[in-house]
Amino acid sequence: MKKIVLRVDNAGVHYSATGCFPWSMTNLPAQAFRFRDREEVYWEVGLTDYAADTAALHLEVLHYDAEDLDFDPQRQMKRPVNRLLFAPLDAEMFKAQLMYYRLGELAAVLAPSTARPTAADWDDDGFLDDDPDFWEEEFLDEAEARELARPVPVRSVHFTFPFLDLKIGNGGVSGEVELPGVTEPLPFNIANDHLVAEFDAIKPYFVKALQRKTIRVVAQLRSEDGKSVLTEAGSAEIARIDEGMLELFRARSLRDLLKGKTRTVDKSLFTPEDFFESLDDDALGKALLPQDGHDLLAALLQERPARNARQLEFLSGRLHGAGQKLRYVLSPKFGFVFFAAGQDAHHFILELLDSHATYVWSIPKDWQDLPAQFRAVEREIATIANVGREEYRRSLHFEHAFWRVLHEAAESGVTDGFPRWKNRLLEGLV
Repeated sequence: MKKIVLRVDNAGVHYSATGCFPWSMTNLPAQAFRFRDREEVYWEVGLTDYAADTAALHLEVLHYDAEDLDFDPQRQMKRPVNRLLFAPLDAEMFKAQLMYYRLGELAAVLAPSTARPTAADWDDDGFLDDDPDFWEEEFLDEAEARELARPVPVRSVHFTFPFLDLKIGNGGVSGEVELPGVTEPLPFNIANDHLVAEFDAIKPYFVKALQRKTIRVVAQLRSEDGKSVLTEAGSAEIARIDEGMLELFRARSLRDLLKGKTRTVDKSLFTPEDFFESLDDDALGKALLPQDGHDLLAALLQERPARNARQLEFLSGRLHGAGQKLRYVLSPKFGFVFFAAGQDAHHFILELLDSHATYVWSIPKDWQDLPAQFRAVEREIATIANVGREEYRRSLHFEHAFWRVLHEAAESGVTDGFPRWKNRLLEGLV
């Protein structure tokens, strides 16, 4: 079966940039539905049959969210076509793309449902629980639209809205919708305490998780001081965005982080600000990963337990200097640089995830200033990333003190090597 991508809108069915079949040349009743004017819709269709005697082309819609890149603006018709005959459409997918429709007139061209909902299927907001096939939207026909123009105290309305056109802010989403019979677009707000403004950059991830490009909204249309306003808006899709979904997103970001999916930068030691700037166009990571170094460490250890987790937790919670930002390293593998001030020296402690030793650089307090000391340590970490840890230790040229503490029996269930590691480390931090 040959497949092509068509663009559909209120004018008709477009097979190329210039070729279009008006809806009057199809078996779909044009007066019974209307697409949203600001949203392009592409259908992938299968060409199931062609009747040469009537020049009728039979089509079946296979995908209702086809990619616009698959649309061929130069396509030419190889045979004469006088009529397009669509196989029954998926009711849920078709209605989700419309601004309004008249269900009764569309019944003949929609695929029949196998069952009907009962009163128990509906939740308190008027949505069907867990079954989008039974969604019945109360859009307005032309007569009802004229009636809607008359000021009334309150009216319940339903509509669909593209997710990518929403604005995500702190505590919910917002948008503006055009309704039949209302002259101006009406703003609406849907509350969700799990959402923050930073998530506006990752709307495509929500679309993928929800498996639909539009949300279904129920709201109250009121007349206040002669103007129409929408209040009490709710959406089953927005309600599905909860901590569980966000945790899945965070877990993905952490896995990508541990795999080293960052862009190449000429840097070895990162402050939190530097680190998040280095993420390679990773809007998901920037929006969801903890910005605080200690919180990021805790999240990493929760996502993937490390053999040296106790060492990392001790360095983060007990030794790292108050007021100093936790630094990160990405190479030779992901890890942290902790700062501890001794009596005579500043100590810079490198602990990589799942490493077998702790590396420490100790620099006299009176040697230049603290930023210069951080830069000196960064150069040493860059050398390790370039030549490897073993070669670094063999050809060490650091002008100040460098030492390491091994993690003894870190994975043993019999001997606990952590106390010995801790004592040796503290002995050297003078």
